[in-house]
Amino acid sequence: MKKLCSFVCFIICSLLLFVACEPVDKVIGFFADDGTGHIFKVALPDDPDCLDPQLAEGKCSVAVAKNLYSGLMEYDENGRLKCCMASDYTVSSDGLEYVFTLKEGFKWHALGNYEFPVTAADFVFGFRRLMDPGTASTHSEKYFCIKNASKVRSGELSTDQLGVEAADEYTVKFTLEYQNAEFLQLLADLPASPCCEDFFIAAGGKYGLEAEAICSNGPFFVRYWLHDPYGKSNYVRLRRNPGYSDVEFVNAGGINFLITKDPEERISDFESGATDVLLTDPNELPALDGEEYISGYGDVCGLIFNENEKIFKDSKVRQLFSWAIDREALNSDVPELLKPAEGMIPSSGNMYLRGYTSRLPEEVCVTNTQMAEYKWSFLLTDREKSALVGMTVMVPDDFGAQDYLTAVSDSWYEVFGSHVSIEKVNQTDYKNRLKSGDYDIALITLSSDDDGALGYLEPFGSQNLYGISVDEVKNCEALSGRSESLSSLNYACSEAENAVLAGYHFLPLWQLPTVCAYDDDCEGFRLDPFSKTVYFKDAKCY
Repeated sequence: MKKLCSFVCFIICSLLLFVACEPVDKVIGFFADDGTGHIFKVALPDDPDCLDPQLAEGKCSVAVAKNLYSGLMEYDENGRLKCCMASDYTVSSDGLEYVFTLKEGFKWHALGNYEFPVTAADFVFGFRRLMDPGTASTHSEKYFCIKNASKVRSGELSTDQLGVEAADEYTVKFTLEYQNAEFLQLLADLPASPCCEDFFIAAGGKYGLEAEAICSNGPFFVRYWLHDPYGKSNYVRLRRNPGYSDVEFVNAGGINFLITKDPEERISDFESGATDVLLTDPNELPALDGEEYISGYGDVCGLIFNENEKIFKDSKVRQLFSWAIDREALNSDVPELLKPAEGMIPSSGNMYLRGYTSRLPEEVCVTNTQMAEYKWSFLLTDREKSALVGMTVMVPDDFGAQDYLTAVSDSWYEVFGSHVSIEKVNQTDYKNRLKSGDYDIALITLSSDDDGALGYLEPFGSQNLYGISVDEVKNCEALSGRSESLSSLNYACSEAENAVLAGYHFLPLWQLPTVCAYDDDCEGFRLDPFSKTVYFKDAKCY
């Protein structure tokens, strides 16, 4: 009997010690043995600058902030749009009025056990902040379809004249100035998050900049945030938000975002078990060594020409360079995750679920070396051909697939008899030379932060980033945000993509993956390849 009592005492003492040393979430997870309550560790390549959803920019800021806030709408694991903080919504017959009914029970949460119900007024204040000239949000223009938004943003009208109002405590009403078929998608983006006015005022200008000045309505809240500009061990610690989890249970107990700037160190930390999750940049393409992972394609890389150079002014010459690429050789020895690209837009992603379909020209991304060699023989003079000698393909030195580009230069040598070498340059020089036009041929990566097709096309429109401006792209830009239907916008985007490719302004090479690798004891992660965000709400670790 004494031995039994001693054993029971030992167990009780051990459990008390365990409870004292471990977060409550871990203790619950230990007893439940259902994978919940785990604190996940993941490395970020840089410090978040700001965790204010109306201002957050940059991959690291967005990756953290998207785990802190919830808007009216969200995407599910299959990329389908669904209600989030809203339980339902209606749209008027003229498409100018959207009314959302909020789910009840959700609460804001911040350090010091601050809690307050999430109501319609928080969404009204969030949008007023977004349009307030004093906020100076770079995201505001996307929401100019809201009545009076542009005039509020310019300071002509006060924020209380914005077309967003709280019909009652749990009903939000939007009045639009003109139809925008993308409006529901915009409400799933981070800048459309609510903001608690009382907490914002109490933060005294530090909102989103310090742990104690962040109030969350999403699955997690900020427990600690160390971001010493001179420090080497910065981190952001998120923990389960009880004001959210009491309504919709959050599996993960929290997330420790560790700031690790060295990509090799991030990989080694994951391989050693120091971190549970490795979110790879498309440029890194590490060997996964059989680890579990999920992947998504939000980037496309390809080649552009300096069309100010005489040899590349002619689209027929650019066509020959495209035809001369041996596509089979290009894709024969590349990693499985590196998928061939046939257009400017990934063949997987939310834009396809919105009904987008590419209408690619027949002669794009095809190999026709015989025709290329034949036309090369007479299309240019010998003097013009000699200009090819010494030309290079400029590639940023952090592009992970640069070694596979030799297949391109080898193909051109076989057809044209001149060697075009691969020139690796650092990021600063790469950006400066792209801007100034100091290159012959350059590898670029197209992406879209908001998972829309237009984002991939814009560099070839009014932005004129590479000295190339295509009318069809500018026409598409004019329609964006004002389209009455997604089908009409998608058709315009398809026409624009067709025009850029048919003019051989961009030669697609590969779709680049974003990969979330994780320990094989874990599951339930969701990856957004466009914003490079991993969502941890449903993640478990057994």
